[in-house]
Amino acid sequence: MDRNRIIPIVMLIFLLLLSGCWDSNELNSLSFVAATAIDRDEDRKQWVISFQVVIPQAIATQTGGGAGGSQSPVTIFSTRGRTIREAMQNASLETSRTLFFGHNSVLIMNEGVARTEGVKQMLDFFLRPIESRETMSVLLTKGKASDLLEVFIPLEKINGNAIQRVIEQSHDKLSQVQNIKLIDFATMVADPNSDAKVPEVRISGNKQSQSSLDALKSTRSKAVIKLGDLGVFRHDKLIGWMNRRESRGVAWLSNEVSQMIIVFPCDERNPDQLSSFAVIKSSTELDPKVHADGIVMDVRVKAEGVLDEMSCPMKLKDPDVIKVLERAIEDEIKEEIQAAWSKMRELNADVAGIRNVIHRKQPVAWRKLSQSKQPLEQIEIRMHVKASIENTNMLYQPFSNMLEPKQ
Repeated sequence: MDRNRIIPIVMLIFLLLLSGCWDSNELNSLSFVAATAIDRDEDRKQWVISFQVVIPQAIATQTGGGAGGSQSPVTIFSTRGRTIREAMQNASLETSRTLFFGHNSVLIMNEGVARTEGVKQMLDFFLRPIESRETMSVLLTKGKASDLLEVFIPLEKINGNAIQRVIEQSHDKLSQVQNIKLIDFATMVADPNSDAKVPEVRISGNKQSQSSLDALKSTRSKAVIKLGDLGVFRHDKLIGWMNRRESRGVAWLSNEVSQMIIVFPCDERNPDQLSSFAVIKSSTELDPKVHADGIVMDVRVKAEGVLDEMSCPMKLKDPDVIKVLERAIEDEIKEEIQAAWSKMRELNADVAGIRNVIHRKQPVAWRKLSQSKQPLEQIEIRMHVKASIENTNMLYQPFSNMLEPKQ
């Protein structure tokens, strides 16, 4: 046979023999991690890493929701180490399978860890492995982080996935809770012109009662996972918290409002009569202007939506009535923005990206601002809010107007 023909055939045979992956792992040798929690044992100066691992055979035997099987769909174990890598390595002493983080959807940090140790070591570790998910959601908790992995959530088989879905739904429907992904969090921490923020997750109720499979047989949950405040970072360490109202203001300033319910008083004479406005579309523009005594930031907010609930007996077909309601909604938005701005200045933390806007639009003023230890004190905000009630849904007047007085 011609030598020129033999060489390609031999090379093809070698390629077929070497087609396997040198670092491949069989599925039955892996433990799939759904969520990870990070705590700290200060007495021993050790990291405590907890993993929520999926049990495939338990998932396969369940036919619906979170219940239906006699075996828990997940198992949880914790490891310790002087570094995060050492703690991960020590997991080999407790499990017969290699941890695989390709399906890890949630990373929960304890408040104490974020305050004292900071997050640079955690970010350094989780951004390195090739199978690590940069899209996992980052969360904070004021209690023990591993406790959140133990709470069974009805309608869901895997707790970690359920926590992420709660965050995503809150982000889409409320806008006050932002879904901070690992890569976004790392970018915020590394950005010299802004500060990072992370939502808090907490357990509401009796955690012990909801950590057993028997809890899924009850019609009422003894404990639930809830989203709470907003953690504020300076550089890589947690420095404080924002409440829900302040978090909504941050969302307005950051142009991150997609949907939101605004509760407002529909009658100035009776502030206890409250109605609801559903935001369906919004936009925020920030326009910095340089003055002799500092920078004035014009905040222009437009919010369009529908009247979702009405408690005041008003004629909603009257354009003047609609204008009165729109002014009340605008005042409520202004109060939320002002609450956020006041807290940001108190913490000296820019979680809305104000300095980045100045950096882009007023670079000369930004260079002077960047030298200040209290940059937000050099900035004043001026709010211009426009709310538009597009329609009143199926009712043209409050239901109370339809009720005739009884004799």
